[in-house]
Amino acid sequence: MPYHPGDTICAIGTAPGGAARGMIRVSGPDAIAVVGRVFAANDGRALVEVTSPTVVEGRLDARRDLAARLNSPPSPARNGLDFRVPCDLFLWPSQRSYTREPVGELHTIGSPPILQAVLASFCAAGARIAEPGEFTLRAFLAGRIDLTQAEAVLGVIDARGGEELNAALIQLAGGLAQPLHTIRGDLLQLLAELEAGLDFVEEDIRFISQHDSVERLTAARTALNETAQQLATRNVTRDLPQVVLTGRPNVGKSSLFNALVKRFGSGTASTSRTSAIVSPVRGTTRDYLTATIIFGNRSFELLDTAGVDDAGIQDKDAIDSLAKEAAVERGNRASLRLLCVECPSNKSMAELSAIAAAKSDVLVLTKADIGWRPRPQLEHQFDLLSKQLNVPVVCTSSVTGNGLESLAKLVLEVLDRDSRSTAAAVGATAERCRESVRLATTAIEAAIEIASQSSGDELVATEIRLALDELGKMVGAIYTEDLLERIFKTFCIGK
Repeated sequence: MPYHPGDTICAIGTAPGGAARGMIRVSGPDAIAVVGRVFAANDGRALVEVTSPTVVEGRLDARRDLAARLNSPPSPARNGLDFRVPCDLFLWPSQRSYTREPVGELHTIGSPPILQAVLASFCAAGARIAEPGEFTLRAFLAGRIDLTQAEAVLGVIDARGGEELNAALIQLAGGLAQPLHTIRGDLLQLLAELEAGLDFVEEDIRFISQHDSVERLTAARTALNETAQQLATRNVTRDLPQVVLTGRPNVGKSSLFNALVKRFGSGTASTSRTSAIVSPVRGTTRDYLTATIIFGNRSFELLDTAGVDDAGIQDKDAIDSLAKEAAVERGNRASLRLLCVECPSNKSMAELSAIAAAKSDVLVLTKADIGWRPRPQLEHQFDLLSKQLNVPVVCTSSVTGNGLESLAKLVLEVLDRDSRSTAAAVGATAERCRESVRLATTAIEAAIEIASQSSGDELVATEIRLALDELGKMVGAIYTEDLLERIFKTFCIGK
């Protein structure tokens, strides 16, 4: 991508199509002058007098350009209609802007002909159309954001669901950049101390002990392993989070699946059936069924799987065995596991606790309509059970619908909590950084081994430099023009 920092660039910053409001962004050393040639403040002040970020009400005179866009050349009668466009100017005259250069954002009527006419007016006033991603590229090169945050901007734009948007926003706020910069800063400080000691090797002066070197390198390795986990947990296939119903045969999983799909389903399913077969015969479900559940403005994929007995997968029926194997596999791969257990009408709390000790994220008590009614004492016991198992407990009935809304709400809360704790990276960052994290970790492990064996600080320093190079590539402290072009060419114009 050709980069000309002396140019003043402009672009429409809102999505194509008509809307109540539209925004045009101008950035560059002559942004104030360019905007001033087209914009007039209602209070009559000159834009060069503005010294701090502010909002200015005014109008844009784009009469000739607008007339041309409407295929109606200017005429005395047409000029009398006055094509001045009202707008609000958000002005950053100093380096406090997104690009760290003078920026003006003009918010006006979101009519495509008007926005195009205003854009043409700015080009006539001395600006040029921005390249894809050039505003964010300028922010990166000016040090406003690092490379992971630049990629997060694109992640926000391209997000197709709440999970992807949340991951991109966390990364944009520094969720990935901050730990990387911390690791890099700690290693730079360690390298400085090691090299200072090398400068005074003849005087036998040590600025850092062997124990401290190993300890700080180990901390860096731990932090890199956590970063690798962030990158590994990113779902680059853009799938919805998967929530699987697990449990013994005939505990009400299929009935619960049908009830949730009927109440919150999107109307489509990713299998040939839209509902599960319900029967008192054990093991009716042999394959897994999926459907999209929408609650509020969030979605997840719900899976109903074959029941699995405590004894494991040992069945003479080969098809039944395969179904149960698939159920276990789906449970292991799911974002969230809902363990379904019948309400304890005939079970003691100790037995229920033993059943719920299986690997699960939420304990769902089913068939609450059969011979059991909530009582304060039992509800208190459920609270104790939830604390004991460290998992949420919710009571449901597929017949009456009680607890279904609470279950859907709880699922989204747990998904949000897990998403925040893992702070996954956007897909583009994950793909780009995985190899750098691996190489940096390898270098740190080599440095730890060398330092532990007292094989020489100069060798430790060499490995640390290798790790710093890889960290620099991730945050953009070290980059090439090819890398920047590959990242920013995928942006849309105006971002």
